Amino acid sequence: MTHQRESPNRKMNIAQVIGDLRIGGAERLFVDLFNALHCEKKIVVLLNSTQISENLADCLDAGTKIYTIPVRKRSFVLDIFRLAKFLRAQKIDVVHTHMFWANLYGAIGSKMAGVPVTITSEHGRNEWKSAWHKWLEANVTSRLVDYRLCVSSDILEQRRDVDGVPGDKLRVVPNGTRVASSVRQERKAEMVIGSVGRLVKAKDFPTLVKAVAFLVEQGHPCRLQIVGEGPERKTIESAIISEGVQDVVELVGSQLNVNEWLSRWSIFASSSIQEGQPIALLEAMALGLPCVATAVGGVPDTLEDGLEGLIAQPGDPRGIARALARLIDDHQLRETLGSAAHRKVVNEFSIEVLAEKCQSIYQEALKSNQGTQRS
Repeated sequence: MTHQRESPNRKMNIAQVIGDLRIGGAERLFVDLFNALHCEKKIVVLLNSTQISENLADCLDAGTKIYTIPVRKRSFVLDIFRLAKFLRAQKIDVVHTHMFWANLYGAIGSKMAGVPVTITSEHGRNEWKSAWHKWLEANVTSRLVDYRLCVSSDILEQRRDVDGVPGDKLRVVPNGTRVASSVRQERKAEMVIGSVGRLVKAKDFPTLVKAVAFLVEQGHPCRLQIVGEGPERKTIESAIISEGVQDVVELVGSQLNVNEWLSRWSIFASSSIQEGQPIALLEAMALGLPCVATAVGGVPDTLEDGLEGLIAQPGDPRGIARALARLIDDHQLRETLGSAAHRKVVNEFSIEVLAEKCQSIYQEALKSNQGTQRS
């Protein structure tokens, strides 16, 4: 039997739902995906607060409508009814939610509103979840949605095997990023290693600091800049002092334009001990920046060791230092891996590829639920 493809111009109203738009990898992805979607109408719905980074707001398409409909525990029932009423009034065809609480609240509100299709995106492993959160995942969110999109096979396995999410609801849809038309040109001055991420335990920046200390000790001239802010700043500052690398390691805080920082660096490094699929890694690859990353989460599926970058083991500062030293000492290797990383993102992880995959899933689910489509 031959199935006809649905026209890409099909009228479709989409609500992209998230808690808020503070600066972060998942939030940057949310904005880029929103802009890349092609449909009759698309809106942004924030469920936590009106907090939104000016930079992220500026990156949304001109004229984008942003609605804030807070869902609070103290007024949960009333707020969910308000959300459902709003979605119904907007005649939404597809609700696509992002991250745990928005997934839960959005799924309930979407179901109450009679929205034909509800999709969630799973951006991380969410190791913080208690048995109660896992029960909500399996028995509320998963029962109310059509598909749960996971950014890596590692996260899919976590949702299925640990969180109890039915396997038939899960799809692997990797992250995407904007891709420059050309790769950055390496600067001939000093060797600067850079990293991006919230200053949290999962990023394990003290290990990266220790790796740089090994490099300096071994006579590899370099500097390290870390972009990001978070609760582990003091721990990282202590590591910098204890390793005696105050002169070469700099915590630059949260920065609005991550790509500007990436373009200044010679090498990108990620020392995480937990990850989904790091947006910062994709952004570095998209610029043709040679990368060293730890083998966690979706990283091995993103970056093939020795072909598009170098992989080290998590929690191993000497291993990370050895990989960084290879790149510092070999200009040709930096160029080769950086170019291959750029091609990988163009072919597999561009925001256009992600948007096409998401819209294909939206249309597939709408076809399956034709009886509930809006008129």
